Amino acid sequence: MGRLRCAAAALGLALLIPLLGHAMRVLPVDTRPLVAEKYAGWSGVLRLWVFEGWRSGSGSLSGWINRCASRFEKRHPGVYVQPQYVDEGAIAALNDSGILPPDMLLLPPGLLDAPAGLSPLEPPDGLRPALARCGMCGGATYAVPVALGGYLWAWNPALTGGIPGDWAEAGLMPAVPEPERWRHWDAALLALCTRLPEASPIEGEAHPPTDTLPGLDLGLALSDGPTPAPSTPPEAPAPLTCRLPDSFAFDADAWRRFINGEAPALAATQWEVRRLEALADRGRGPDWRLSPCGAFTDQLLMLAVTAKPEGDARAALCREFLEAMLSDESQGELCRASAFAVTDAASGYVPGDSLATLDAALRDPGLCVPDAFDAGWPEAAAGIVREFIAGGGDPRQLWRRFTDRLAEIPNINS
Repeated sequence: MGRLRCAAAALGLALLIPLLGHAMRVLPVDTRPLVAEKYAGWSGVLRLWVFEGWRSGSGSLSGWINRCASRFEKRHPGVYVQPQYVDEGAIAALNDSGILPPDMLLLPPGLLDAPAGLSPLEPPDGLRPALARCGMCGGATYAVPVALGGYLWAWNPALTGGIPGDWAEAGLMPAVPEPERWRHWDAALLALCTRLPEASPIEGEAHPPTDTLPGLDLGLALSDGPTPAPSTPPEAPAPLTCRLPDSFAFDADAWRRFINGEAPALAATQWEVRRLEALADRGRGPDWRLSPCGAFTDQLLMLAVTAKPEGDARAALCREFLEAMLSDESQGELCRASAFAVTDAASGYVPGDSLATLDAALRDPGLCVPDAFDAGWPEAAAGIVREFIAGGGDPRQLWRRFTDRLAEIPNINS
């Protein structure tokens, strides 16, 4: 009897083997053992120091950073990302303070003048070409942009029909804030005065409609009169020479002058745009339009990973966190902080949002940004802008000098 039971049990087990193979093909695989093996069972806290410097439209990227961390933690059980906001001095003294350094940094360009104490990163896929080199040093990548801000003109249609090609000729004085440590309004002014729209914008458009350009054959029937003789090719238009009024000066009261209706235009960022919207919601402030006509920003938030011992599992996890921040899902939520994507993914702005035009402008292939470790570019920019303000040359030539200076990225070949 016992032998029969043993034989029946063995037969039952033999019949279960094909079912087990089928179940492994159909049921979801538990990947947790694989994850544990990959990271050698590491669990704990990844410390992230954050210093933003510039303001997103919401005032801070903290909510977006926390959402990125929360998604990452769900995909990595037992691992936690702990963002901690610090002042710029803490990051600048990263290697000298004697304090245990964090695992990762989020910082603006120019805070560090060298990648000492940082770990090289693989250049990520999906980063836009205009941003691909700005975190390099010595041929390696040490910092990667994860979010952007930008500059544009806000203008008052009661005082001007748009952004003029020449402020001095138009007799208008734009309001431009004084340069700041992390928002270099002087460099932004040169960019905004160089990349001008071809004509005055209409209802906030950066460029007028172009469906009726002279000489464009639209295939439409013309009048029955005689066909006009071919005309000689028109001469190329004279170069735009944007000049500022002789009395121009950067203005600590630029915001106040614009919202009080005293200035025809204001150099602005996403922060000022959201403040203008808040005023409008309360029935205050002037009527305004936007013209994003610059191809420059120094408002970058960049992720860097601190150096780790060989084989440290935290290094791989930090790189995966960078990938999570650059995912389409994370980049698509930057609109919630009124900031902008660094990849080709949509930033999440709906049609009609005031910042959608700035989002599009920041995707210009010619966008110029400073190097993450170039602390000397602001001084060079200030000198070039002083020439521009003094009327010392074609702004486009000055702009070329400025972009050439940014393109040097002196640390790349050092």
